[in-house]
This record gives sequence, structure tokens and C-alpha cells, in this order.
Amino acid sequence: MDSIPPIEIQKSFFHPICNNEEIERIFDVKNAKDYLLKLRAETIVDHMRLFRVYRNKALSAGKDWSLEKSFNGFHFINFKNSLPDDLKQKCDEITFGNVFSNEPNGLIFKSEYGIITTLSDSLRHFFEFMNLGLMNFGNKVPTHVRLNSIRIALRIMLQTEALDFLMDPRGIIPKDIQKRIYSTVPFQMQFIAGHEYAHYILNHISNSNTSQKHILKAIFNSQQDYKAIEVYNTSQKDEFDADVASLDLANYGVIEKRLVFEAALLWFAYLDLYEAVHDYIFPPIGIQSHPPARARYLNLLDKVKINWQFDFEYWTKKIPTMIDSYKDFFMDEVGFNIDMYEFYGSLYLDKPNTKWRGRELIDRVDYY
Repeated sequence: MDSIPPIEIQKSFFHPICNNEEIERIFDVKNAKDYLLKLRAETIVDHMRLFRVYRNKALSAGKDWSLEKSFNGFHFINFKNSLPDDLKQKCDEITFGNVFSNEPNGLIFKSEYGIITTLSDSLRHFFEFMNLGLMNFGNKVPTHVRLNSIRIALRIMLQTEALDFLMDPRGIIPKDIQKRIYSTVPFQMQFIAGHEYAHYILNHISNSNTSQKHILKAIFNSQQDYKAIEVYNTSQKDEFDADVASLDLANYGVIEKRLVFEAALLWFAYLDLYEAVHDYIFPPIGIQSHPPARARYLNLLDKVKINWQFDFEYWTKKIPTMIDSYKDFFMDEVGFNIDMYEFYGSLYLDKPNTKWRGRELIDRVDYY
């Protein structure tokens, strides 16, 4: 009986999540798009938690499934399309796309096939739950639902929340609230994508100034660093400048610029809360590559040109005060109940058989 060639055995690991053409590209990388596909596929295959999610997606899609097409890249495309032609052409030199990473700020890195910029695909889930927890819905969302939503968001970035939201959505959100939550996410993602492109446009990156960073950085003891890449180093001044450029370089109309600007402020407010919890659990050591989120929030308010009616009281006082109160609450909670943030699994918006939860879904019974 003929033995199966080792290369075919290796390819078999990718069949549940890739189509045949994608598998051939993974094993014969010719360009940066192939390299990015390989990076995504290997990350999923090497992490069973992600593998289950993408196997379920592939089964649901049937014969038309494509791993590459399942990653939404419109935030990169929309930012590029908003640029003047010369800057758009410059950005066309970079390969873009989402990956799985716990780096909240996005990445721009070198490869033997060219420059690549990525955002973590987990960010959109982080935004969805943070939006539910922190956006102003009056009394439509109960306090305990808000707090649970923020807990889920924090756990997403800490890599302890299962990313199986397609099968197990964590609760039932009224349609009018869903609309507000989801409508903001594309603008939040677009701002971060623009920030990464701005580093390239402003000549912040240099092949002589790079360092090694991992796609997935270990946070808790049970995890390991994964997939080292060579990222471009930038100064904290560069980070401030790229934030402003993400808004000012684009030829946005007044309405779109306001939407992206306010989405960016919400992003930094959320990141401020996450940084406080993360740094409480893992006190930072040495010089940090990015300025604190609060400083970036204030820098946008100071530097971005605003030519529309703007609620300065709300954005300069109410939002920072609210975030500070939540920081106090969640740091206290972490101090007394670190287990809630360390265990791998799922949190929910409410208890089973309630308005905000519905019936309890059973893993391997109600979904794969």
C-alpha cells in the first residue's frame, strides 16, 4: 500500500477551513496576499478555538466558501478610496487585511513579499460589546446588561472569551439598539485602518528600525507567544500624528468626517478602559510603543479641525468622567475576582430565559 506523501498530510489540516485553490497558495507562497492568507490559515489551524468557529462558517457556506473572502477588508478599502489619487496609489503598495491578534492598535510589518498592514478581526466584536455597554441608550439597556457587555469586550481583548459569536451570540439585542451598535463599528475600524496607512504616507516606517512582535502575545500563563513578525517601530509623536492624519488626509465630507471622528473618540475611550484593566493585571515594564489612550483622545480633540456643530461638554467632560468611573469599578472587580477574566469560555448578557438572553444554548448540541 502506497504511503501518503508528507505534503499531502500537511495540506489535509487546512481542508476543513480552506478551498483547494487557497491550500495550493498556502503551500506555494508567491506574493504578500498569499503570505497573509497563510498567516490567517495557520493561526486558525493552530488554535482549536478559532478552528471550530471557521469550520462552522465553512460548513454553513458550502461549496462557495473562501477563507480569504470571509475576512472583511472594507475599512481599509473605504479609507483608501477617500484619499487623493496620489496618496491612494502610494497606499496601493501595501497589502492589507484582518488577522487574529490581541494587538489592539493594528500592525504594519515587513515581509519578504512586501509591506503588510493588519487589524485584529476580534476588534469588531470588542467594539460591538463596548458600544452596547457604553453608548447612551437612556434606560433601554439595564445596568447589569451593560456591565456584562463590557466584561465580554474586555475578555475578548484578553483572549479569554470564546470567539464563537456566530453560533452563540451571548444574548438577544433589540433591533433598534443593534442598528446603533453595528452602524458605528465600520467607522471605528476605518479610523484604525487609516492610522496604519498614515504611518506609511507620513514616512514613519524604516527598514532599519524594526523589532520583533508576535501576532498573538501571551497574556496568561497557559498561553504562548505565537508567530513572530518584524514590525516597524514608531515614536509616540508618530502615533499622535498618524491619529490626526487618519482624519485629515482623507477627503471626507462633513458628515462622514464627523462619524469617523466621533467613532475614533469612542475607540480611545474604550481603549483607555481596557488599558487600565490590562495594566492592573499586568503592570507595564519599560517604555511603551504607543501613548496612553487618554492622551490620544485629548490630542484628537486638540488637533483635528472641526467644522460642524460639536458637543464639547459631552466629549471633553462627560465621556472621560464616565470612563474614569468604569475604570475604578472594573479594576476593583479584577482585584477581587480575577478568575472572571482568566478562565476561557463565554460570558452572557443575562441569565438564561430572560429578555436579554433567551434560552441557554448548549455547545455541541445547539451548535458545532
